[in-house]
Amino acid sequence: MSSSFPVSGALWQRALAVIPGGTHTNSKRVSSFLGPEDFPAYAVRGVGAHLYDADGRRFIDYIAALGPIILGYAEPRVQARVAAQLANGVLFSLPHPAEVELAETLAQIIPCCDMSRLFKSGAEAASAAVRCARLATGKDLILHCGYHGWHDWWTVTLSRAGIPAGVAEQTVGFTYNDPASFERVLAEHGDRAACIILTPAAHGVEPEPEFLETIRAAATRRGIVLVFDEIITGFRWALGGAQEKYGVTPDLACFAKAMANGFPISALAGRREFMAPLADNWVSTTYSSETLSIVAALETIAILREGRVYPRLYALAAQLSAGMQSAAAAAGIAITPGAIVPGLHFSFLGAPSDHTRRIDAFVRACARDGVLVRRDATGISLCLMAALTDADIAESLEVFTRALHEIA
Repeated sequence: MSSSFPVSGALWQRALAVIPGGTHTNSKRVSSFLGPEDFPAYAVRGVGAHLYDADGRRFIDYIAALGPIILGYAEPRVQARVAAQLANGVLFSLPHPAEVELAETLAQIIPCCDMSRLFKSGAEAASAAVRCARLATGKDLILHCGYHGWHDWWTVTLSRAGIPAGVAEQTVGFTYNDPASFERVLAEHGDRAACIILTPAAHGVEPEPEFLETIRAAATRRGIVLVFDEIITGFRWALGGAQEKYGVTPDLACFAKAMANGFPISALAGRREFMAPLADNWVSTTYSSETLSIVAALETIAILREGRVYPRLYALAAQLSAGMQSAAAAAGIAITPGAIVPGLHFSFLGAPSDHTRRIDAFVRACARDGVLVRRDATGISLCLMAALTDADIAESLEVFTRALHEIA
């Protein structure tokens, strides 16, 4: 089969020989999208809402580096702040004053935050949250809902390969937006639970009325630490994350992705009584004090605090959702639109085999015509950036319309 991406395809074959799985981030494997003949495997540059691949093609990007890019690629103010810090150094033998400034800033904008600790990945922050909960309660069991990274305590819910026996006994899951599922798990395991950790919202999905409130009340009543995994929602749904948008405050919360517009940083934030024990517990990494990501976070947050980004993101979400539904109706295809949030999701209706075919065909047609979207088991997701222009939206909807008519 001929390929539209010969340079990317050749790089992918080289990578498979020297990198397990072909890339260092599983979700960025070209096979997570399509095959290397139908989807670009490598990007070399990003500007605004546009990504340029190794074959020199330009795309409107709705993957947003799996969520971190909220403002746009190479945002000038963030780039300038990082460049200024780069001239003075990246990592030192002592903490940098920007660490204090960022911790104070997080305490101002995140409802649950009295104190915070920085890390490099969302998985680290989530694992630190579990450690804090166990320190606070003296218990081990974790009640979870959602995706929380690659560390043993959660990955064991997917597979026990490579994970010591017994770890699986310390993690029990419940179903999102299903209070009955939560109540069953709580009734059976609540007495042993150190924490409840859940993703409060996701692409196209918001909590049903009283779902988060029910969990908050139960955690308080049973003395269980409540953790929100805001890796996706933090700084994207609202400045203070899902806890600000939905008005439910956890005890601890994990942030990453959109926190620094693509620079590698994460944070565990929470109430003083749960964070303070970290002072005497070995949760520490050398690169948490890396300065470029810290100043990138400070500048990203400064831009978000100015108030223009969130109205723009929600307006874009409404425009794209309406356009996608109109195009699907015109093509005679039934889709289910998700909630209008800065991470959209659409599901195709029909038989499972037809459903999968349509998802793949849609992603393929969009990539061919210069738009990158992400698929999952249930449909298509679009992660929005403030840098998207009206022209980008118009071009995207034209591409979506053609793709839907092709697969009808």
